[in-house]
Amino acid sequence: GSDIATDIPRYRVYEHGELTGEYTDVTKFFEQRGDLVSFLIGCSFSLESELLEAGVPVRQIEDVFVGGRKFIQYKNRMLDFQELERLPIISLEGETSTGRYLSEFLFQNGVKLHPEFELATSDMIVQFALRNLGIGSVVRDFAREYLEDGRLFELRFNKIIPKRQICVVTDEKTFISGAAKALLEMVSPM
Repeated sequence: GSDIATDIPRYRVYEHGELTGEYTDVTKFFEQRGDLVSFLIGCSFSLESELLEAGVPVRQIEDVFVGGRKFIQYKNRMLDFQELERLPIISLEGETSTGRYLSEFLFQNGVKLHPEFELATSDMIVQFALRNLGIGSVVRDFAREYLEDGRLFELRFNKIIPKRQICVVTDEKTFISGAAKALLEMVSPM
């Protein structure tokens, strides 16, 4: 079996929203406190069929680039990814799975982005894009409301960014808080 406290290459521990350390084994945190909830959110390109066969719900997500009125000249145009290098890009900060996925995909297409802004959350990226501070790189779900009401538009490219799959694994023996339940509902397959 797997042990969520030891089987991941690196853990980042946050307390009150602040990063307090990085560890290769977090067993001591589970031993010190009995009220911790653990879950994994993972992206997979090769395990989707195996997960579905095992009854694990998998949800597809799509990475998109979104813009506001200031960038209207790009709406309804078919773009090359190279054009992104000349635009003010707004992306997530640091080494996230989304950042690594997009960087690798764009690199394979001869593109290296140098973001104008690197932000902590996708919600912030959407807000910056709404204020015309650049082209936001987000998972479509985070911008859905603004895309549907026309305040943002999605840039179109001559090549499709492949969709990704996510799933959540939880420990059924551990109590799940209201906040964790809300997160699980947000990422559950539609």
